Amino acid sequence: MIVMPKDLRKQYDKLLEKSKEMAVLGSAVAILYWDMETKMPPRAVELKSQQLAMLQKLGHQMLIDPENGKTLDAIQKHGDYGSLSQLEKRNVYLARKAYDEATKIPEELVVEIAKQSTVGVNVWKKAKAARDWGMFKPELEKMKALKDREAELLMEIKGAKTPYDTLIDNYEPKMTADNITRIFDEMKKGLMKVMDRVMAQGKPDTEFLRRPVPEETQVEIGG
Repeated sequence: MIVMPKDLRKQYDKLLEKSKEMAVLGSAVAILYWDMETKMPPRAVELKSQQLAMLQKLGHQMLIDPENGKTLDAIQKHGDYGSLSQLEKRNVYLARKAYDEATKIPEELVVEIAKQSTVGVNVWKKAKAARDWGMFKPELEKMKALKDREAELLMEIKGAKTPYDTLIDNYEPKMTADNITRIFDEMKKGLMKVMDRVMAQGKPDTEFLRRPVPEETQVEIGG
């Protein structure tokens, strides 16, 4: 078993502590989003958007702190970096990925996206209740413009070929639109074969679905 040197362990623990702080802040953001989706009074949307924007701003500032970058450098450039376990290296990789990507996004864009996502959800709820797509369309266009800007800024650091692939990477790392299309095309072929076999059997006999079942039999089956 390879033991991590004390100086490397110190830097790694420092990275974990920073990651924990950001995770705690992220959990506070999640609670606000939960409140927005469940208990928030309609007139509270403006304040909620400011709250979420403030927390997202703080999280962004914590993430792009130059000290965070120095800690990552100290770990990855350490002569005994190989002494880290696979899990520890994965943690470092993810922390580096988050840091490098966050440094490409200006603070004002982080704030604008947070505000618009809150306002947009509120308008979407009203539009859904009124069954009026036109109410929501302008807010969706605003969010699309913001996400387009984010994607353009992150394309190079993510190594993506298209802005859309950049945004996919946020949810499915290294996945691309081309791969998604290939996967679903293959699934479609398989499903169509199954459907053809099913349809060839003709209309199924569903009479058993309407067959009365005595109560005592139901109790026995349920027991």
